[in-house]
Amino acid sequence: MTRVEHKAVESDRDGDEMPAWSVLATELESVASGLDQRFVDAGRSLERAYDTVGNLIGSLESVTNALDRDAADRAVATMQANADQLASLPARQKTRQHSLDILQQASGTVQTEIGRVDRTLDLLKICGQYLKVAAAGAHGFAEFADAMVAELDVSEREIHEISKEVGQLASTVPCVVEVNRVLASECARLCPHVPDKLAADAIGLQQNQIEAARRAETIATIARDIRSKLSAAHGALQIGDITRQRLEHVAQACSLLGTAVDELNRAGDPAAASALEGQVMAMLAAQVADAAADLQKESRLLGGNFRAIAMQVATMVAPHESSGVERTSDGAFLQLLEQSVADVDAVTAQLRDADMRSTQLGSEASATVRRLGDRLTTIHRVTSGVRIMAWNSDLRSFRMGREGDGLARIATEIRCAVNTLEAVSASIASAFEQLSDAADAIGSPPDGNEATAGSLPEALAVIRAGALLTRQGMSGLDRDAGAIHDIVAAMTSTLDCETAFAEPLARINAKLDALAMPLVEASQSISATGEQLFHAINALYTMARERQVHARFSPSQDQPEAEVAAMSEETDDCDGLF
Repeated sequence: MTRVEHKAVESDRDGDEMPAWSVLATELESVASGLDQRFVDAGRSLERAYDTVGNLIGSLESVTNALDRDAADRAVATMQANADQLASLPARQKTRQHSLDILQQASGTVQTEIGRVDRTLDLLKICGQYLKVAAAGAHGFAEFADAMVAELDVSEREIHEISKEVGQLASTVPCVVEVNRVLASECARLCPHVPDKLAADAIGLQQNQIEAARRAETIATIARDIRSKLSAAHGALQIGDITRQRLEHVAQACSLLGTAVDELNRAGDPAAASALEGQVMAMLAAQVADAAADLQKESRLLGGNFRAIAMQVATMVAPHESSGVERTSDGAFLQLLEQSVADVDAVTAQLRDADMRSTQLGSEASATVRRLGDRLTTIHRVTSGVRIMAWNSDLRSFRMGREGDGLARIATEIRCAVNTLEAVSASIASAFEQLSDAADAIGSPPDGNEATAGSLPEALAVIRAGALLTRQGMSGLDRDAGAIHDIVAAMTSTLDCETAFAEPLARINAKLDALAMPLVEASQSISATGEQLFHAINALYTMARERQVHARFSPSQDQPEAEVAAMSEETDDCDGLF
């Protein structure tokens, strides 16, 4: 075997020469220690990142779901209903004013006709007295006259109550007119821009909820991918431990090599020592080069993975900063919406109050008209009774012959008065119908829903609660997003192994290459001591990749190729993390 005789030595600080493998072992252990510390720190940071991403997702979800969907839908419906009601107020106010005009006119008609009823009832009572006098005690006429006067007294009391209630009704009309005037003034001032603004706010809130649902799905998708990347990164961090072990194994192999070379030199076989040193150094150089290549490859993938995570975290936050109806954040949007609805609620308070008072007065008028109708029924009953009495009186006077002529004339006057009373009652009944229709029109709430106008504060409460939750979620969002950014930046710097370890590993590899001299001829062989050394080094390995590299240089093939291939496949499965 031909090779240049040399002994690998280096100088220490005191000038003493140290074997190269001893120096290399120290350098390898130093690099392995530094590498291990970096990846341990990265592992801790990764755990914090995983937890912080969970917090970030929770913050985003709390912002996205700040408004309960059902409550938000009710708020939208309430706002839209109020907007529709406010928009319809001018038309309803005009209709109400028309009904008030009819109410005033019909009340005047009833008051006029009541005067005619009073006079007619007085006439009938006088006729009753005349009938009693003219009968001069004739059988049955006195009783008839007394019964008629009694019935007329009932009618008189009822008509007086009608007159009283109609008077009260008429006195309320000016109040309703004044309220309606205020309502008309407010309608002119606020419509249509206020209801239009409220309707737009309702649409904005609805759109905000649609955007929130879309964002929630986007966040969930990104979150799943980030968590997947973090899980993959956690597995990929094993490259640090793998590389540390491989470098430590190389350092241990250097120590074993030193012992074997010393043994051969003491046995007086420096050539065998030199050959063994060259062969082992070649194998160790290959091991370091292979480990460094794997570290570089996986570190670059890890760095790319973390940069992708940072971009995705930014993407999770970005939709929040550019969403909403006016391209603003949910917090700002809900704050603006809260203020807008509060303003509408404040400026329409007088409008709603006037509308409510007008409706209430109309309801009271409707109740009055119903009572008047009941009293008018009593008058109709009395009038019919008096008519029957008049006909009976007429028949009795006819049987009396010429003695009953005076009584017949009085009975005829009674029938005429009753006809007048019936005509006046019919006129009053017609006026009552007008009163009833007008009062119902004034007192009817929009769409029969009295609660609608008062429900806007409830919608405001829902929006205000959502705005508060959004502000709280946004503060956590900013904090968590900043923490993720810092952690990812720190991990990216920590795992930048090329900057920290490329030069030391390249220097060690160069030293190993300088000492390497592998066997190049089939006739060359390794001593028994060398075979034992290769077997001892092979026993150090914990990974199939080390054994694969080792097998290319081992003269005795310490491990069957089938077993090496099987372990290689297992390692490939474990290392396929990206």
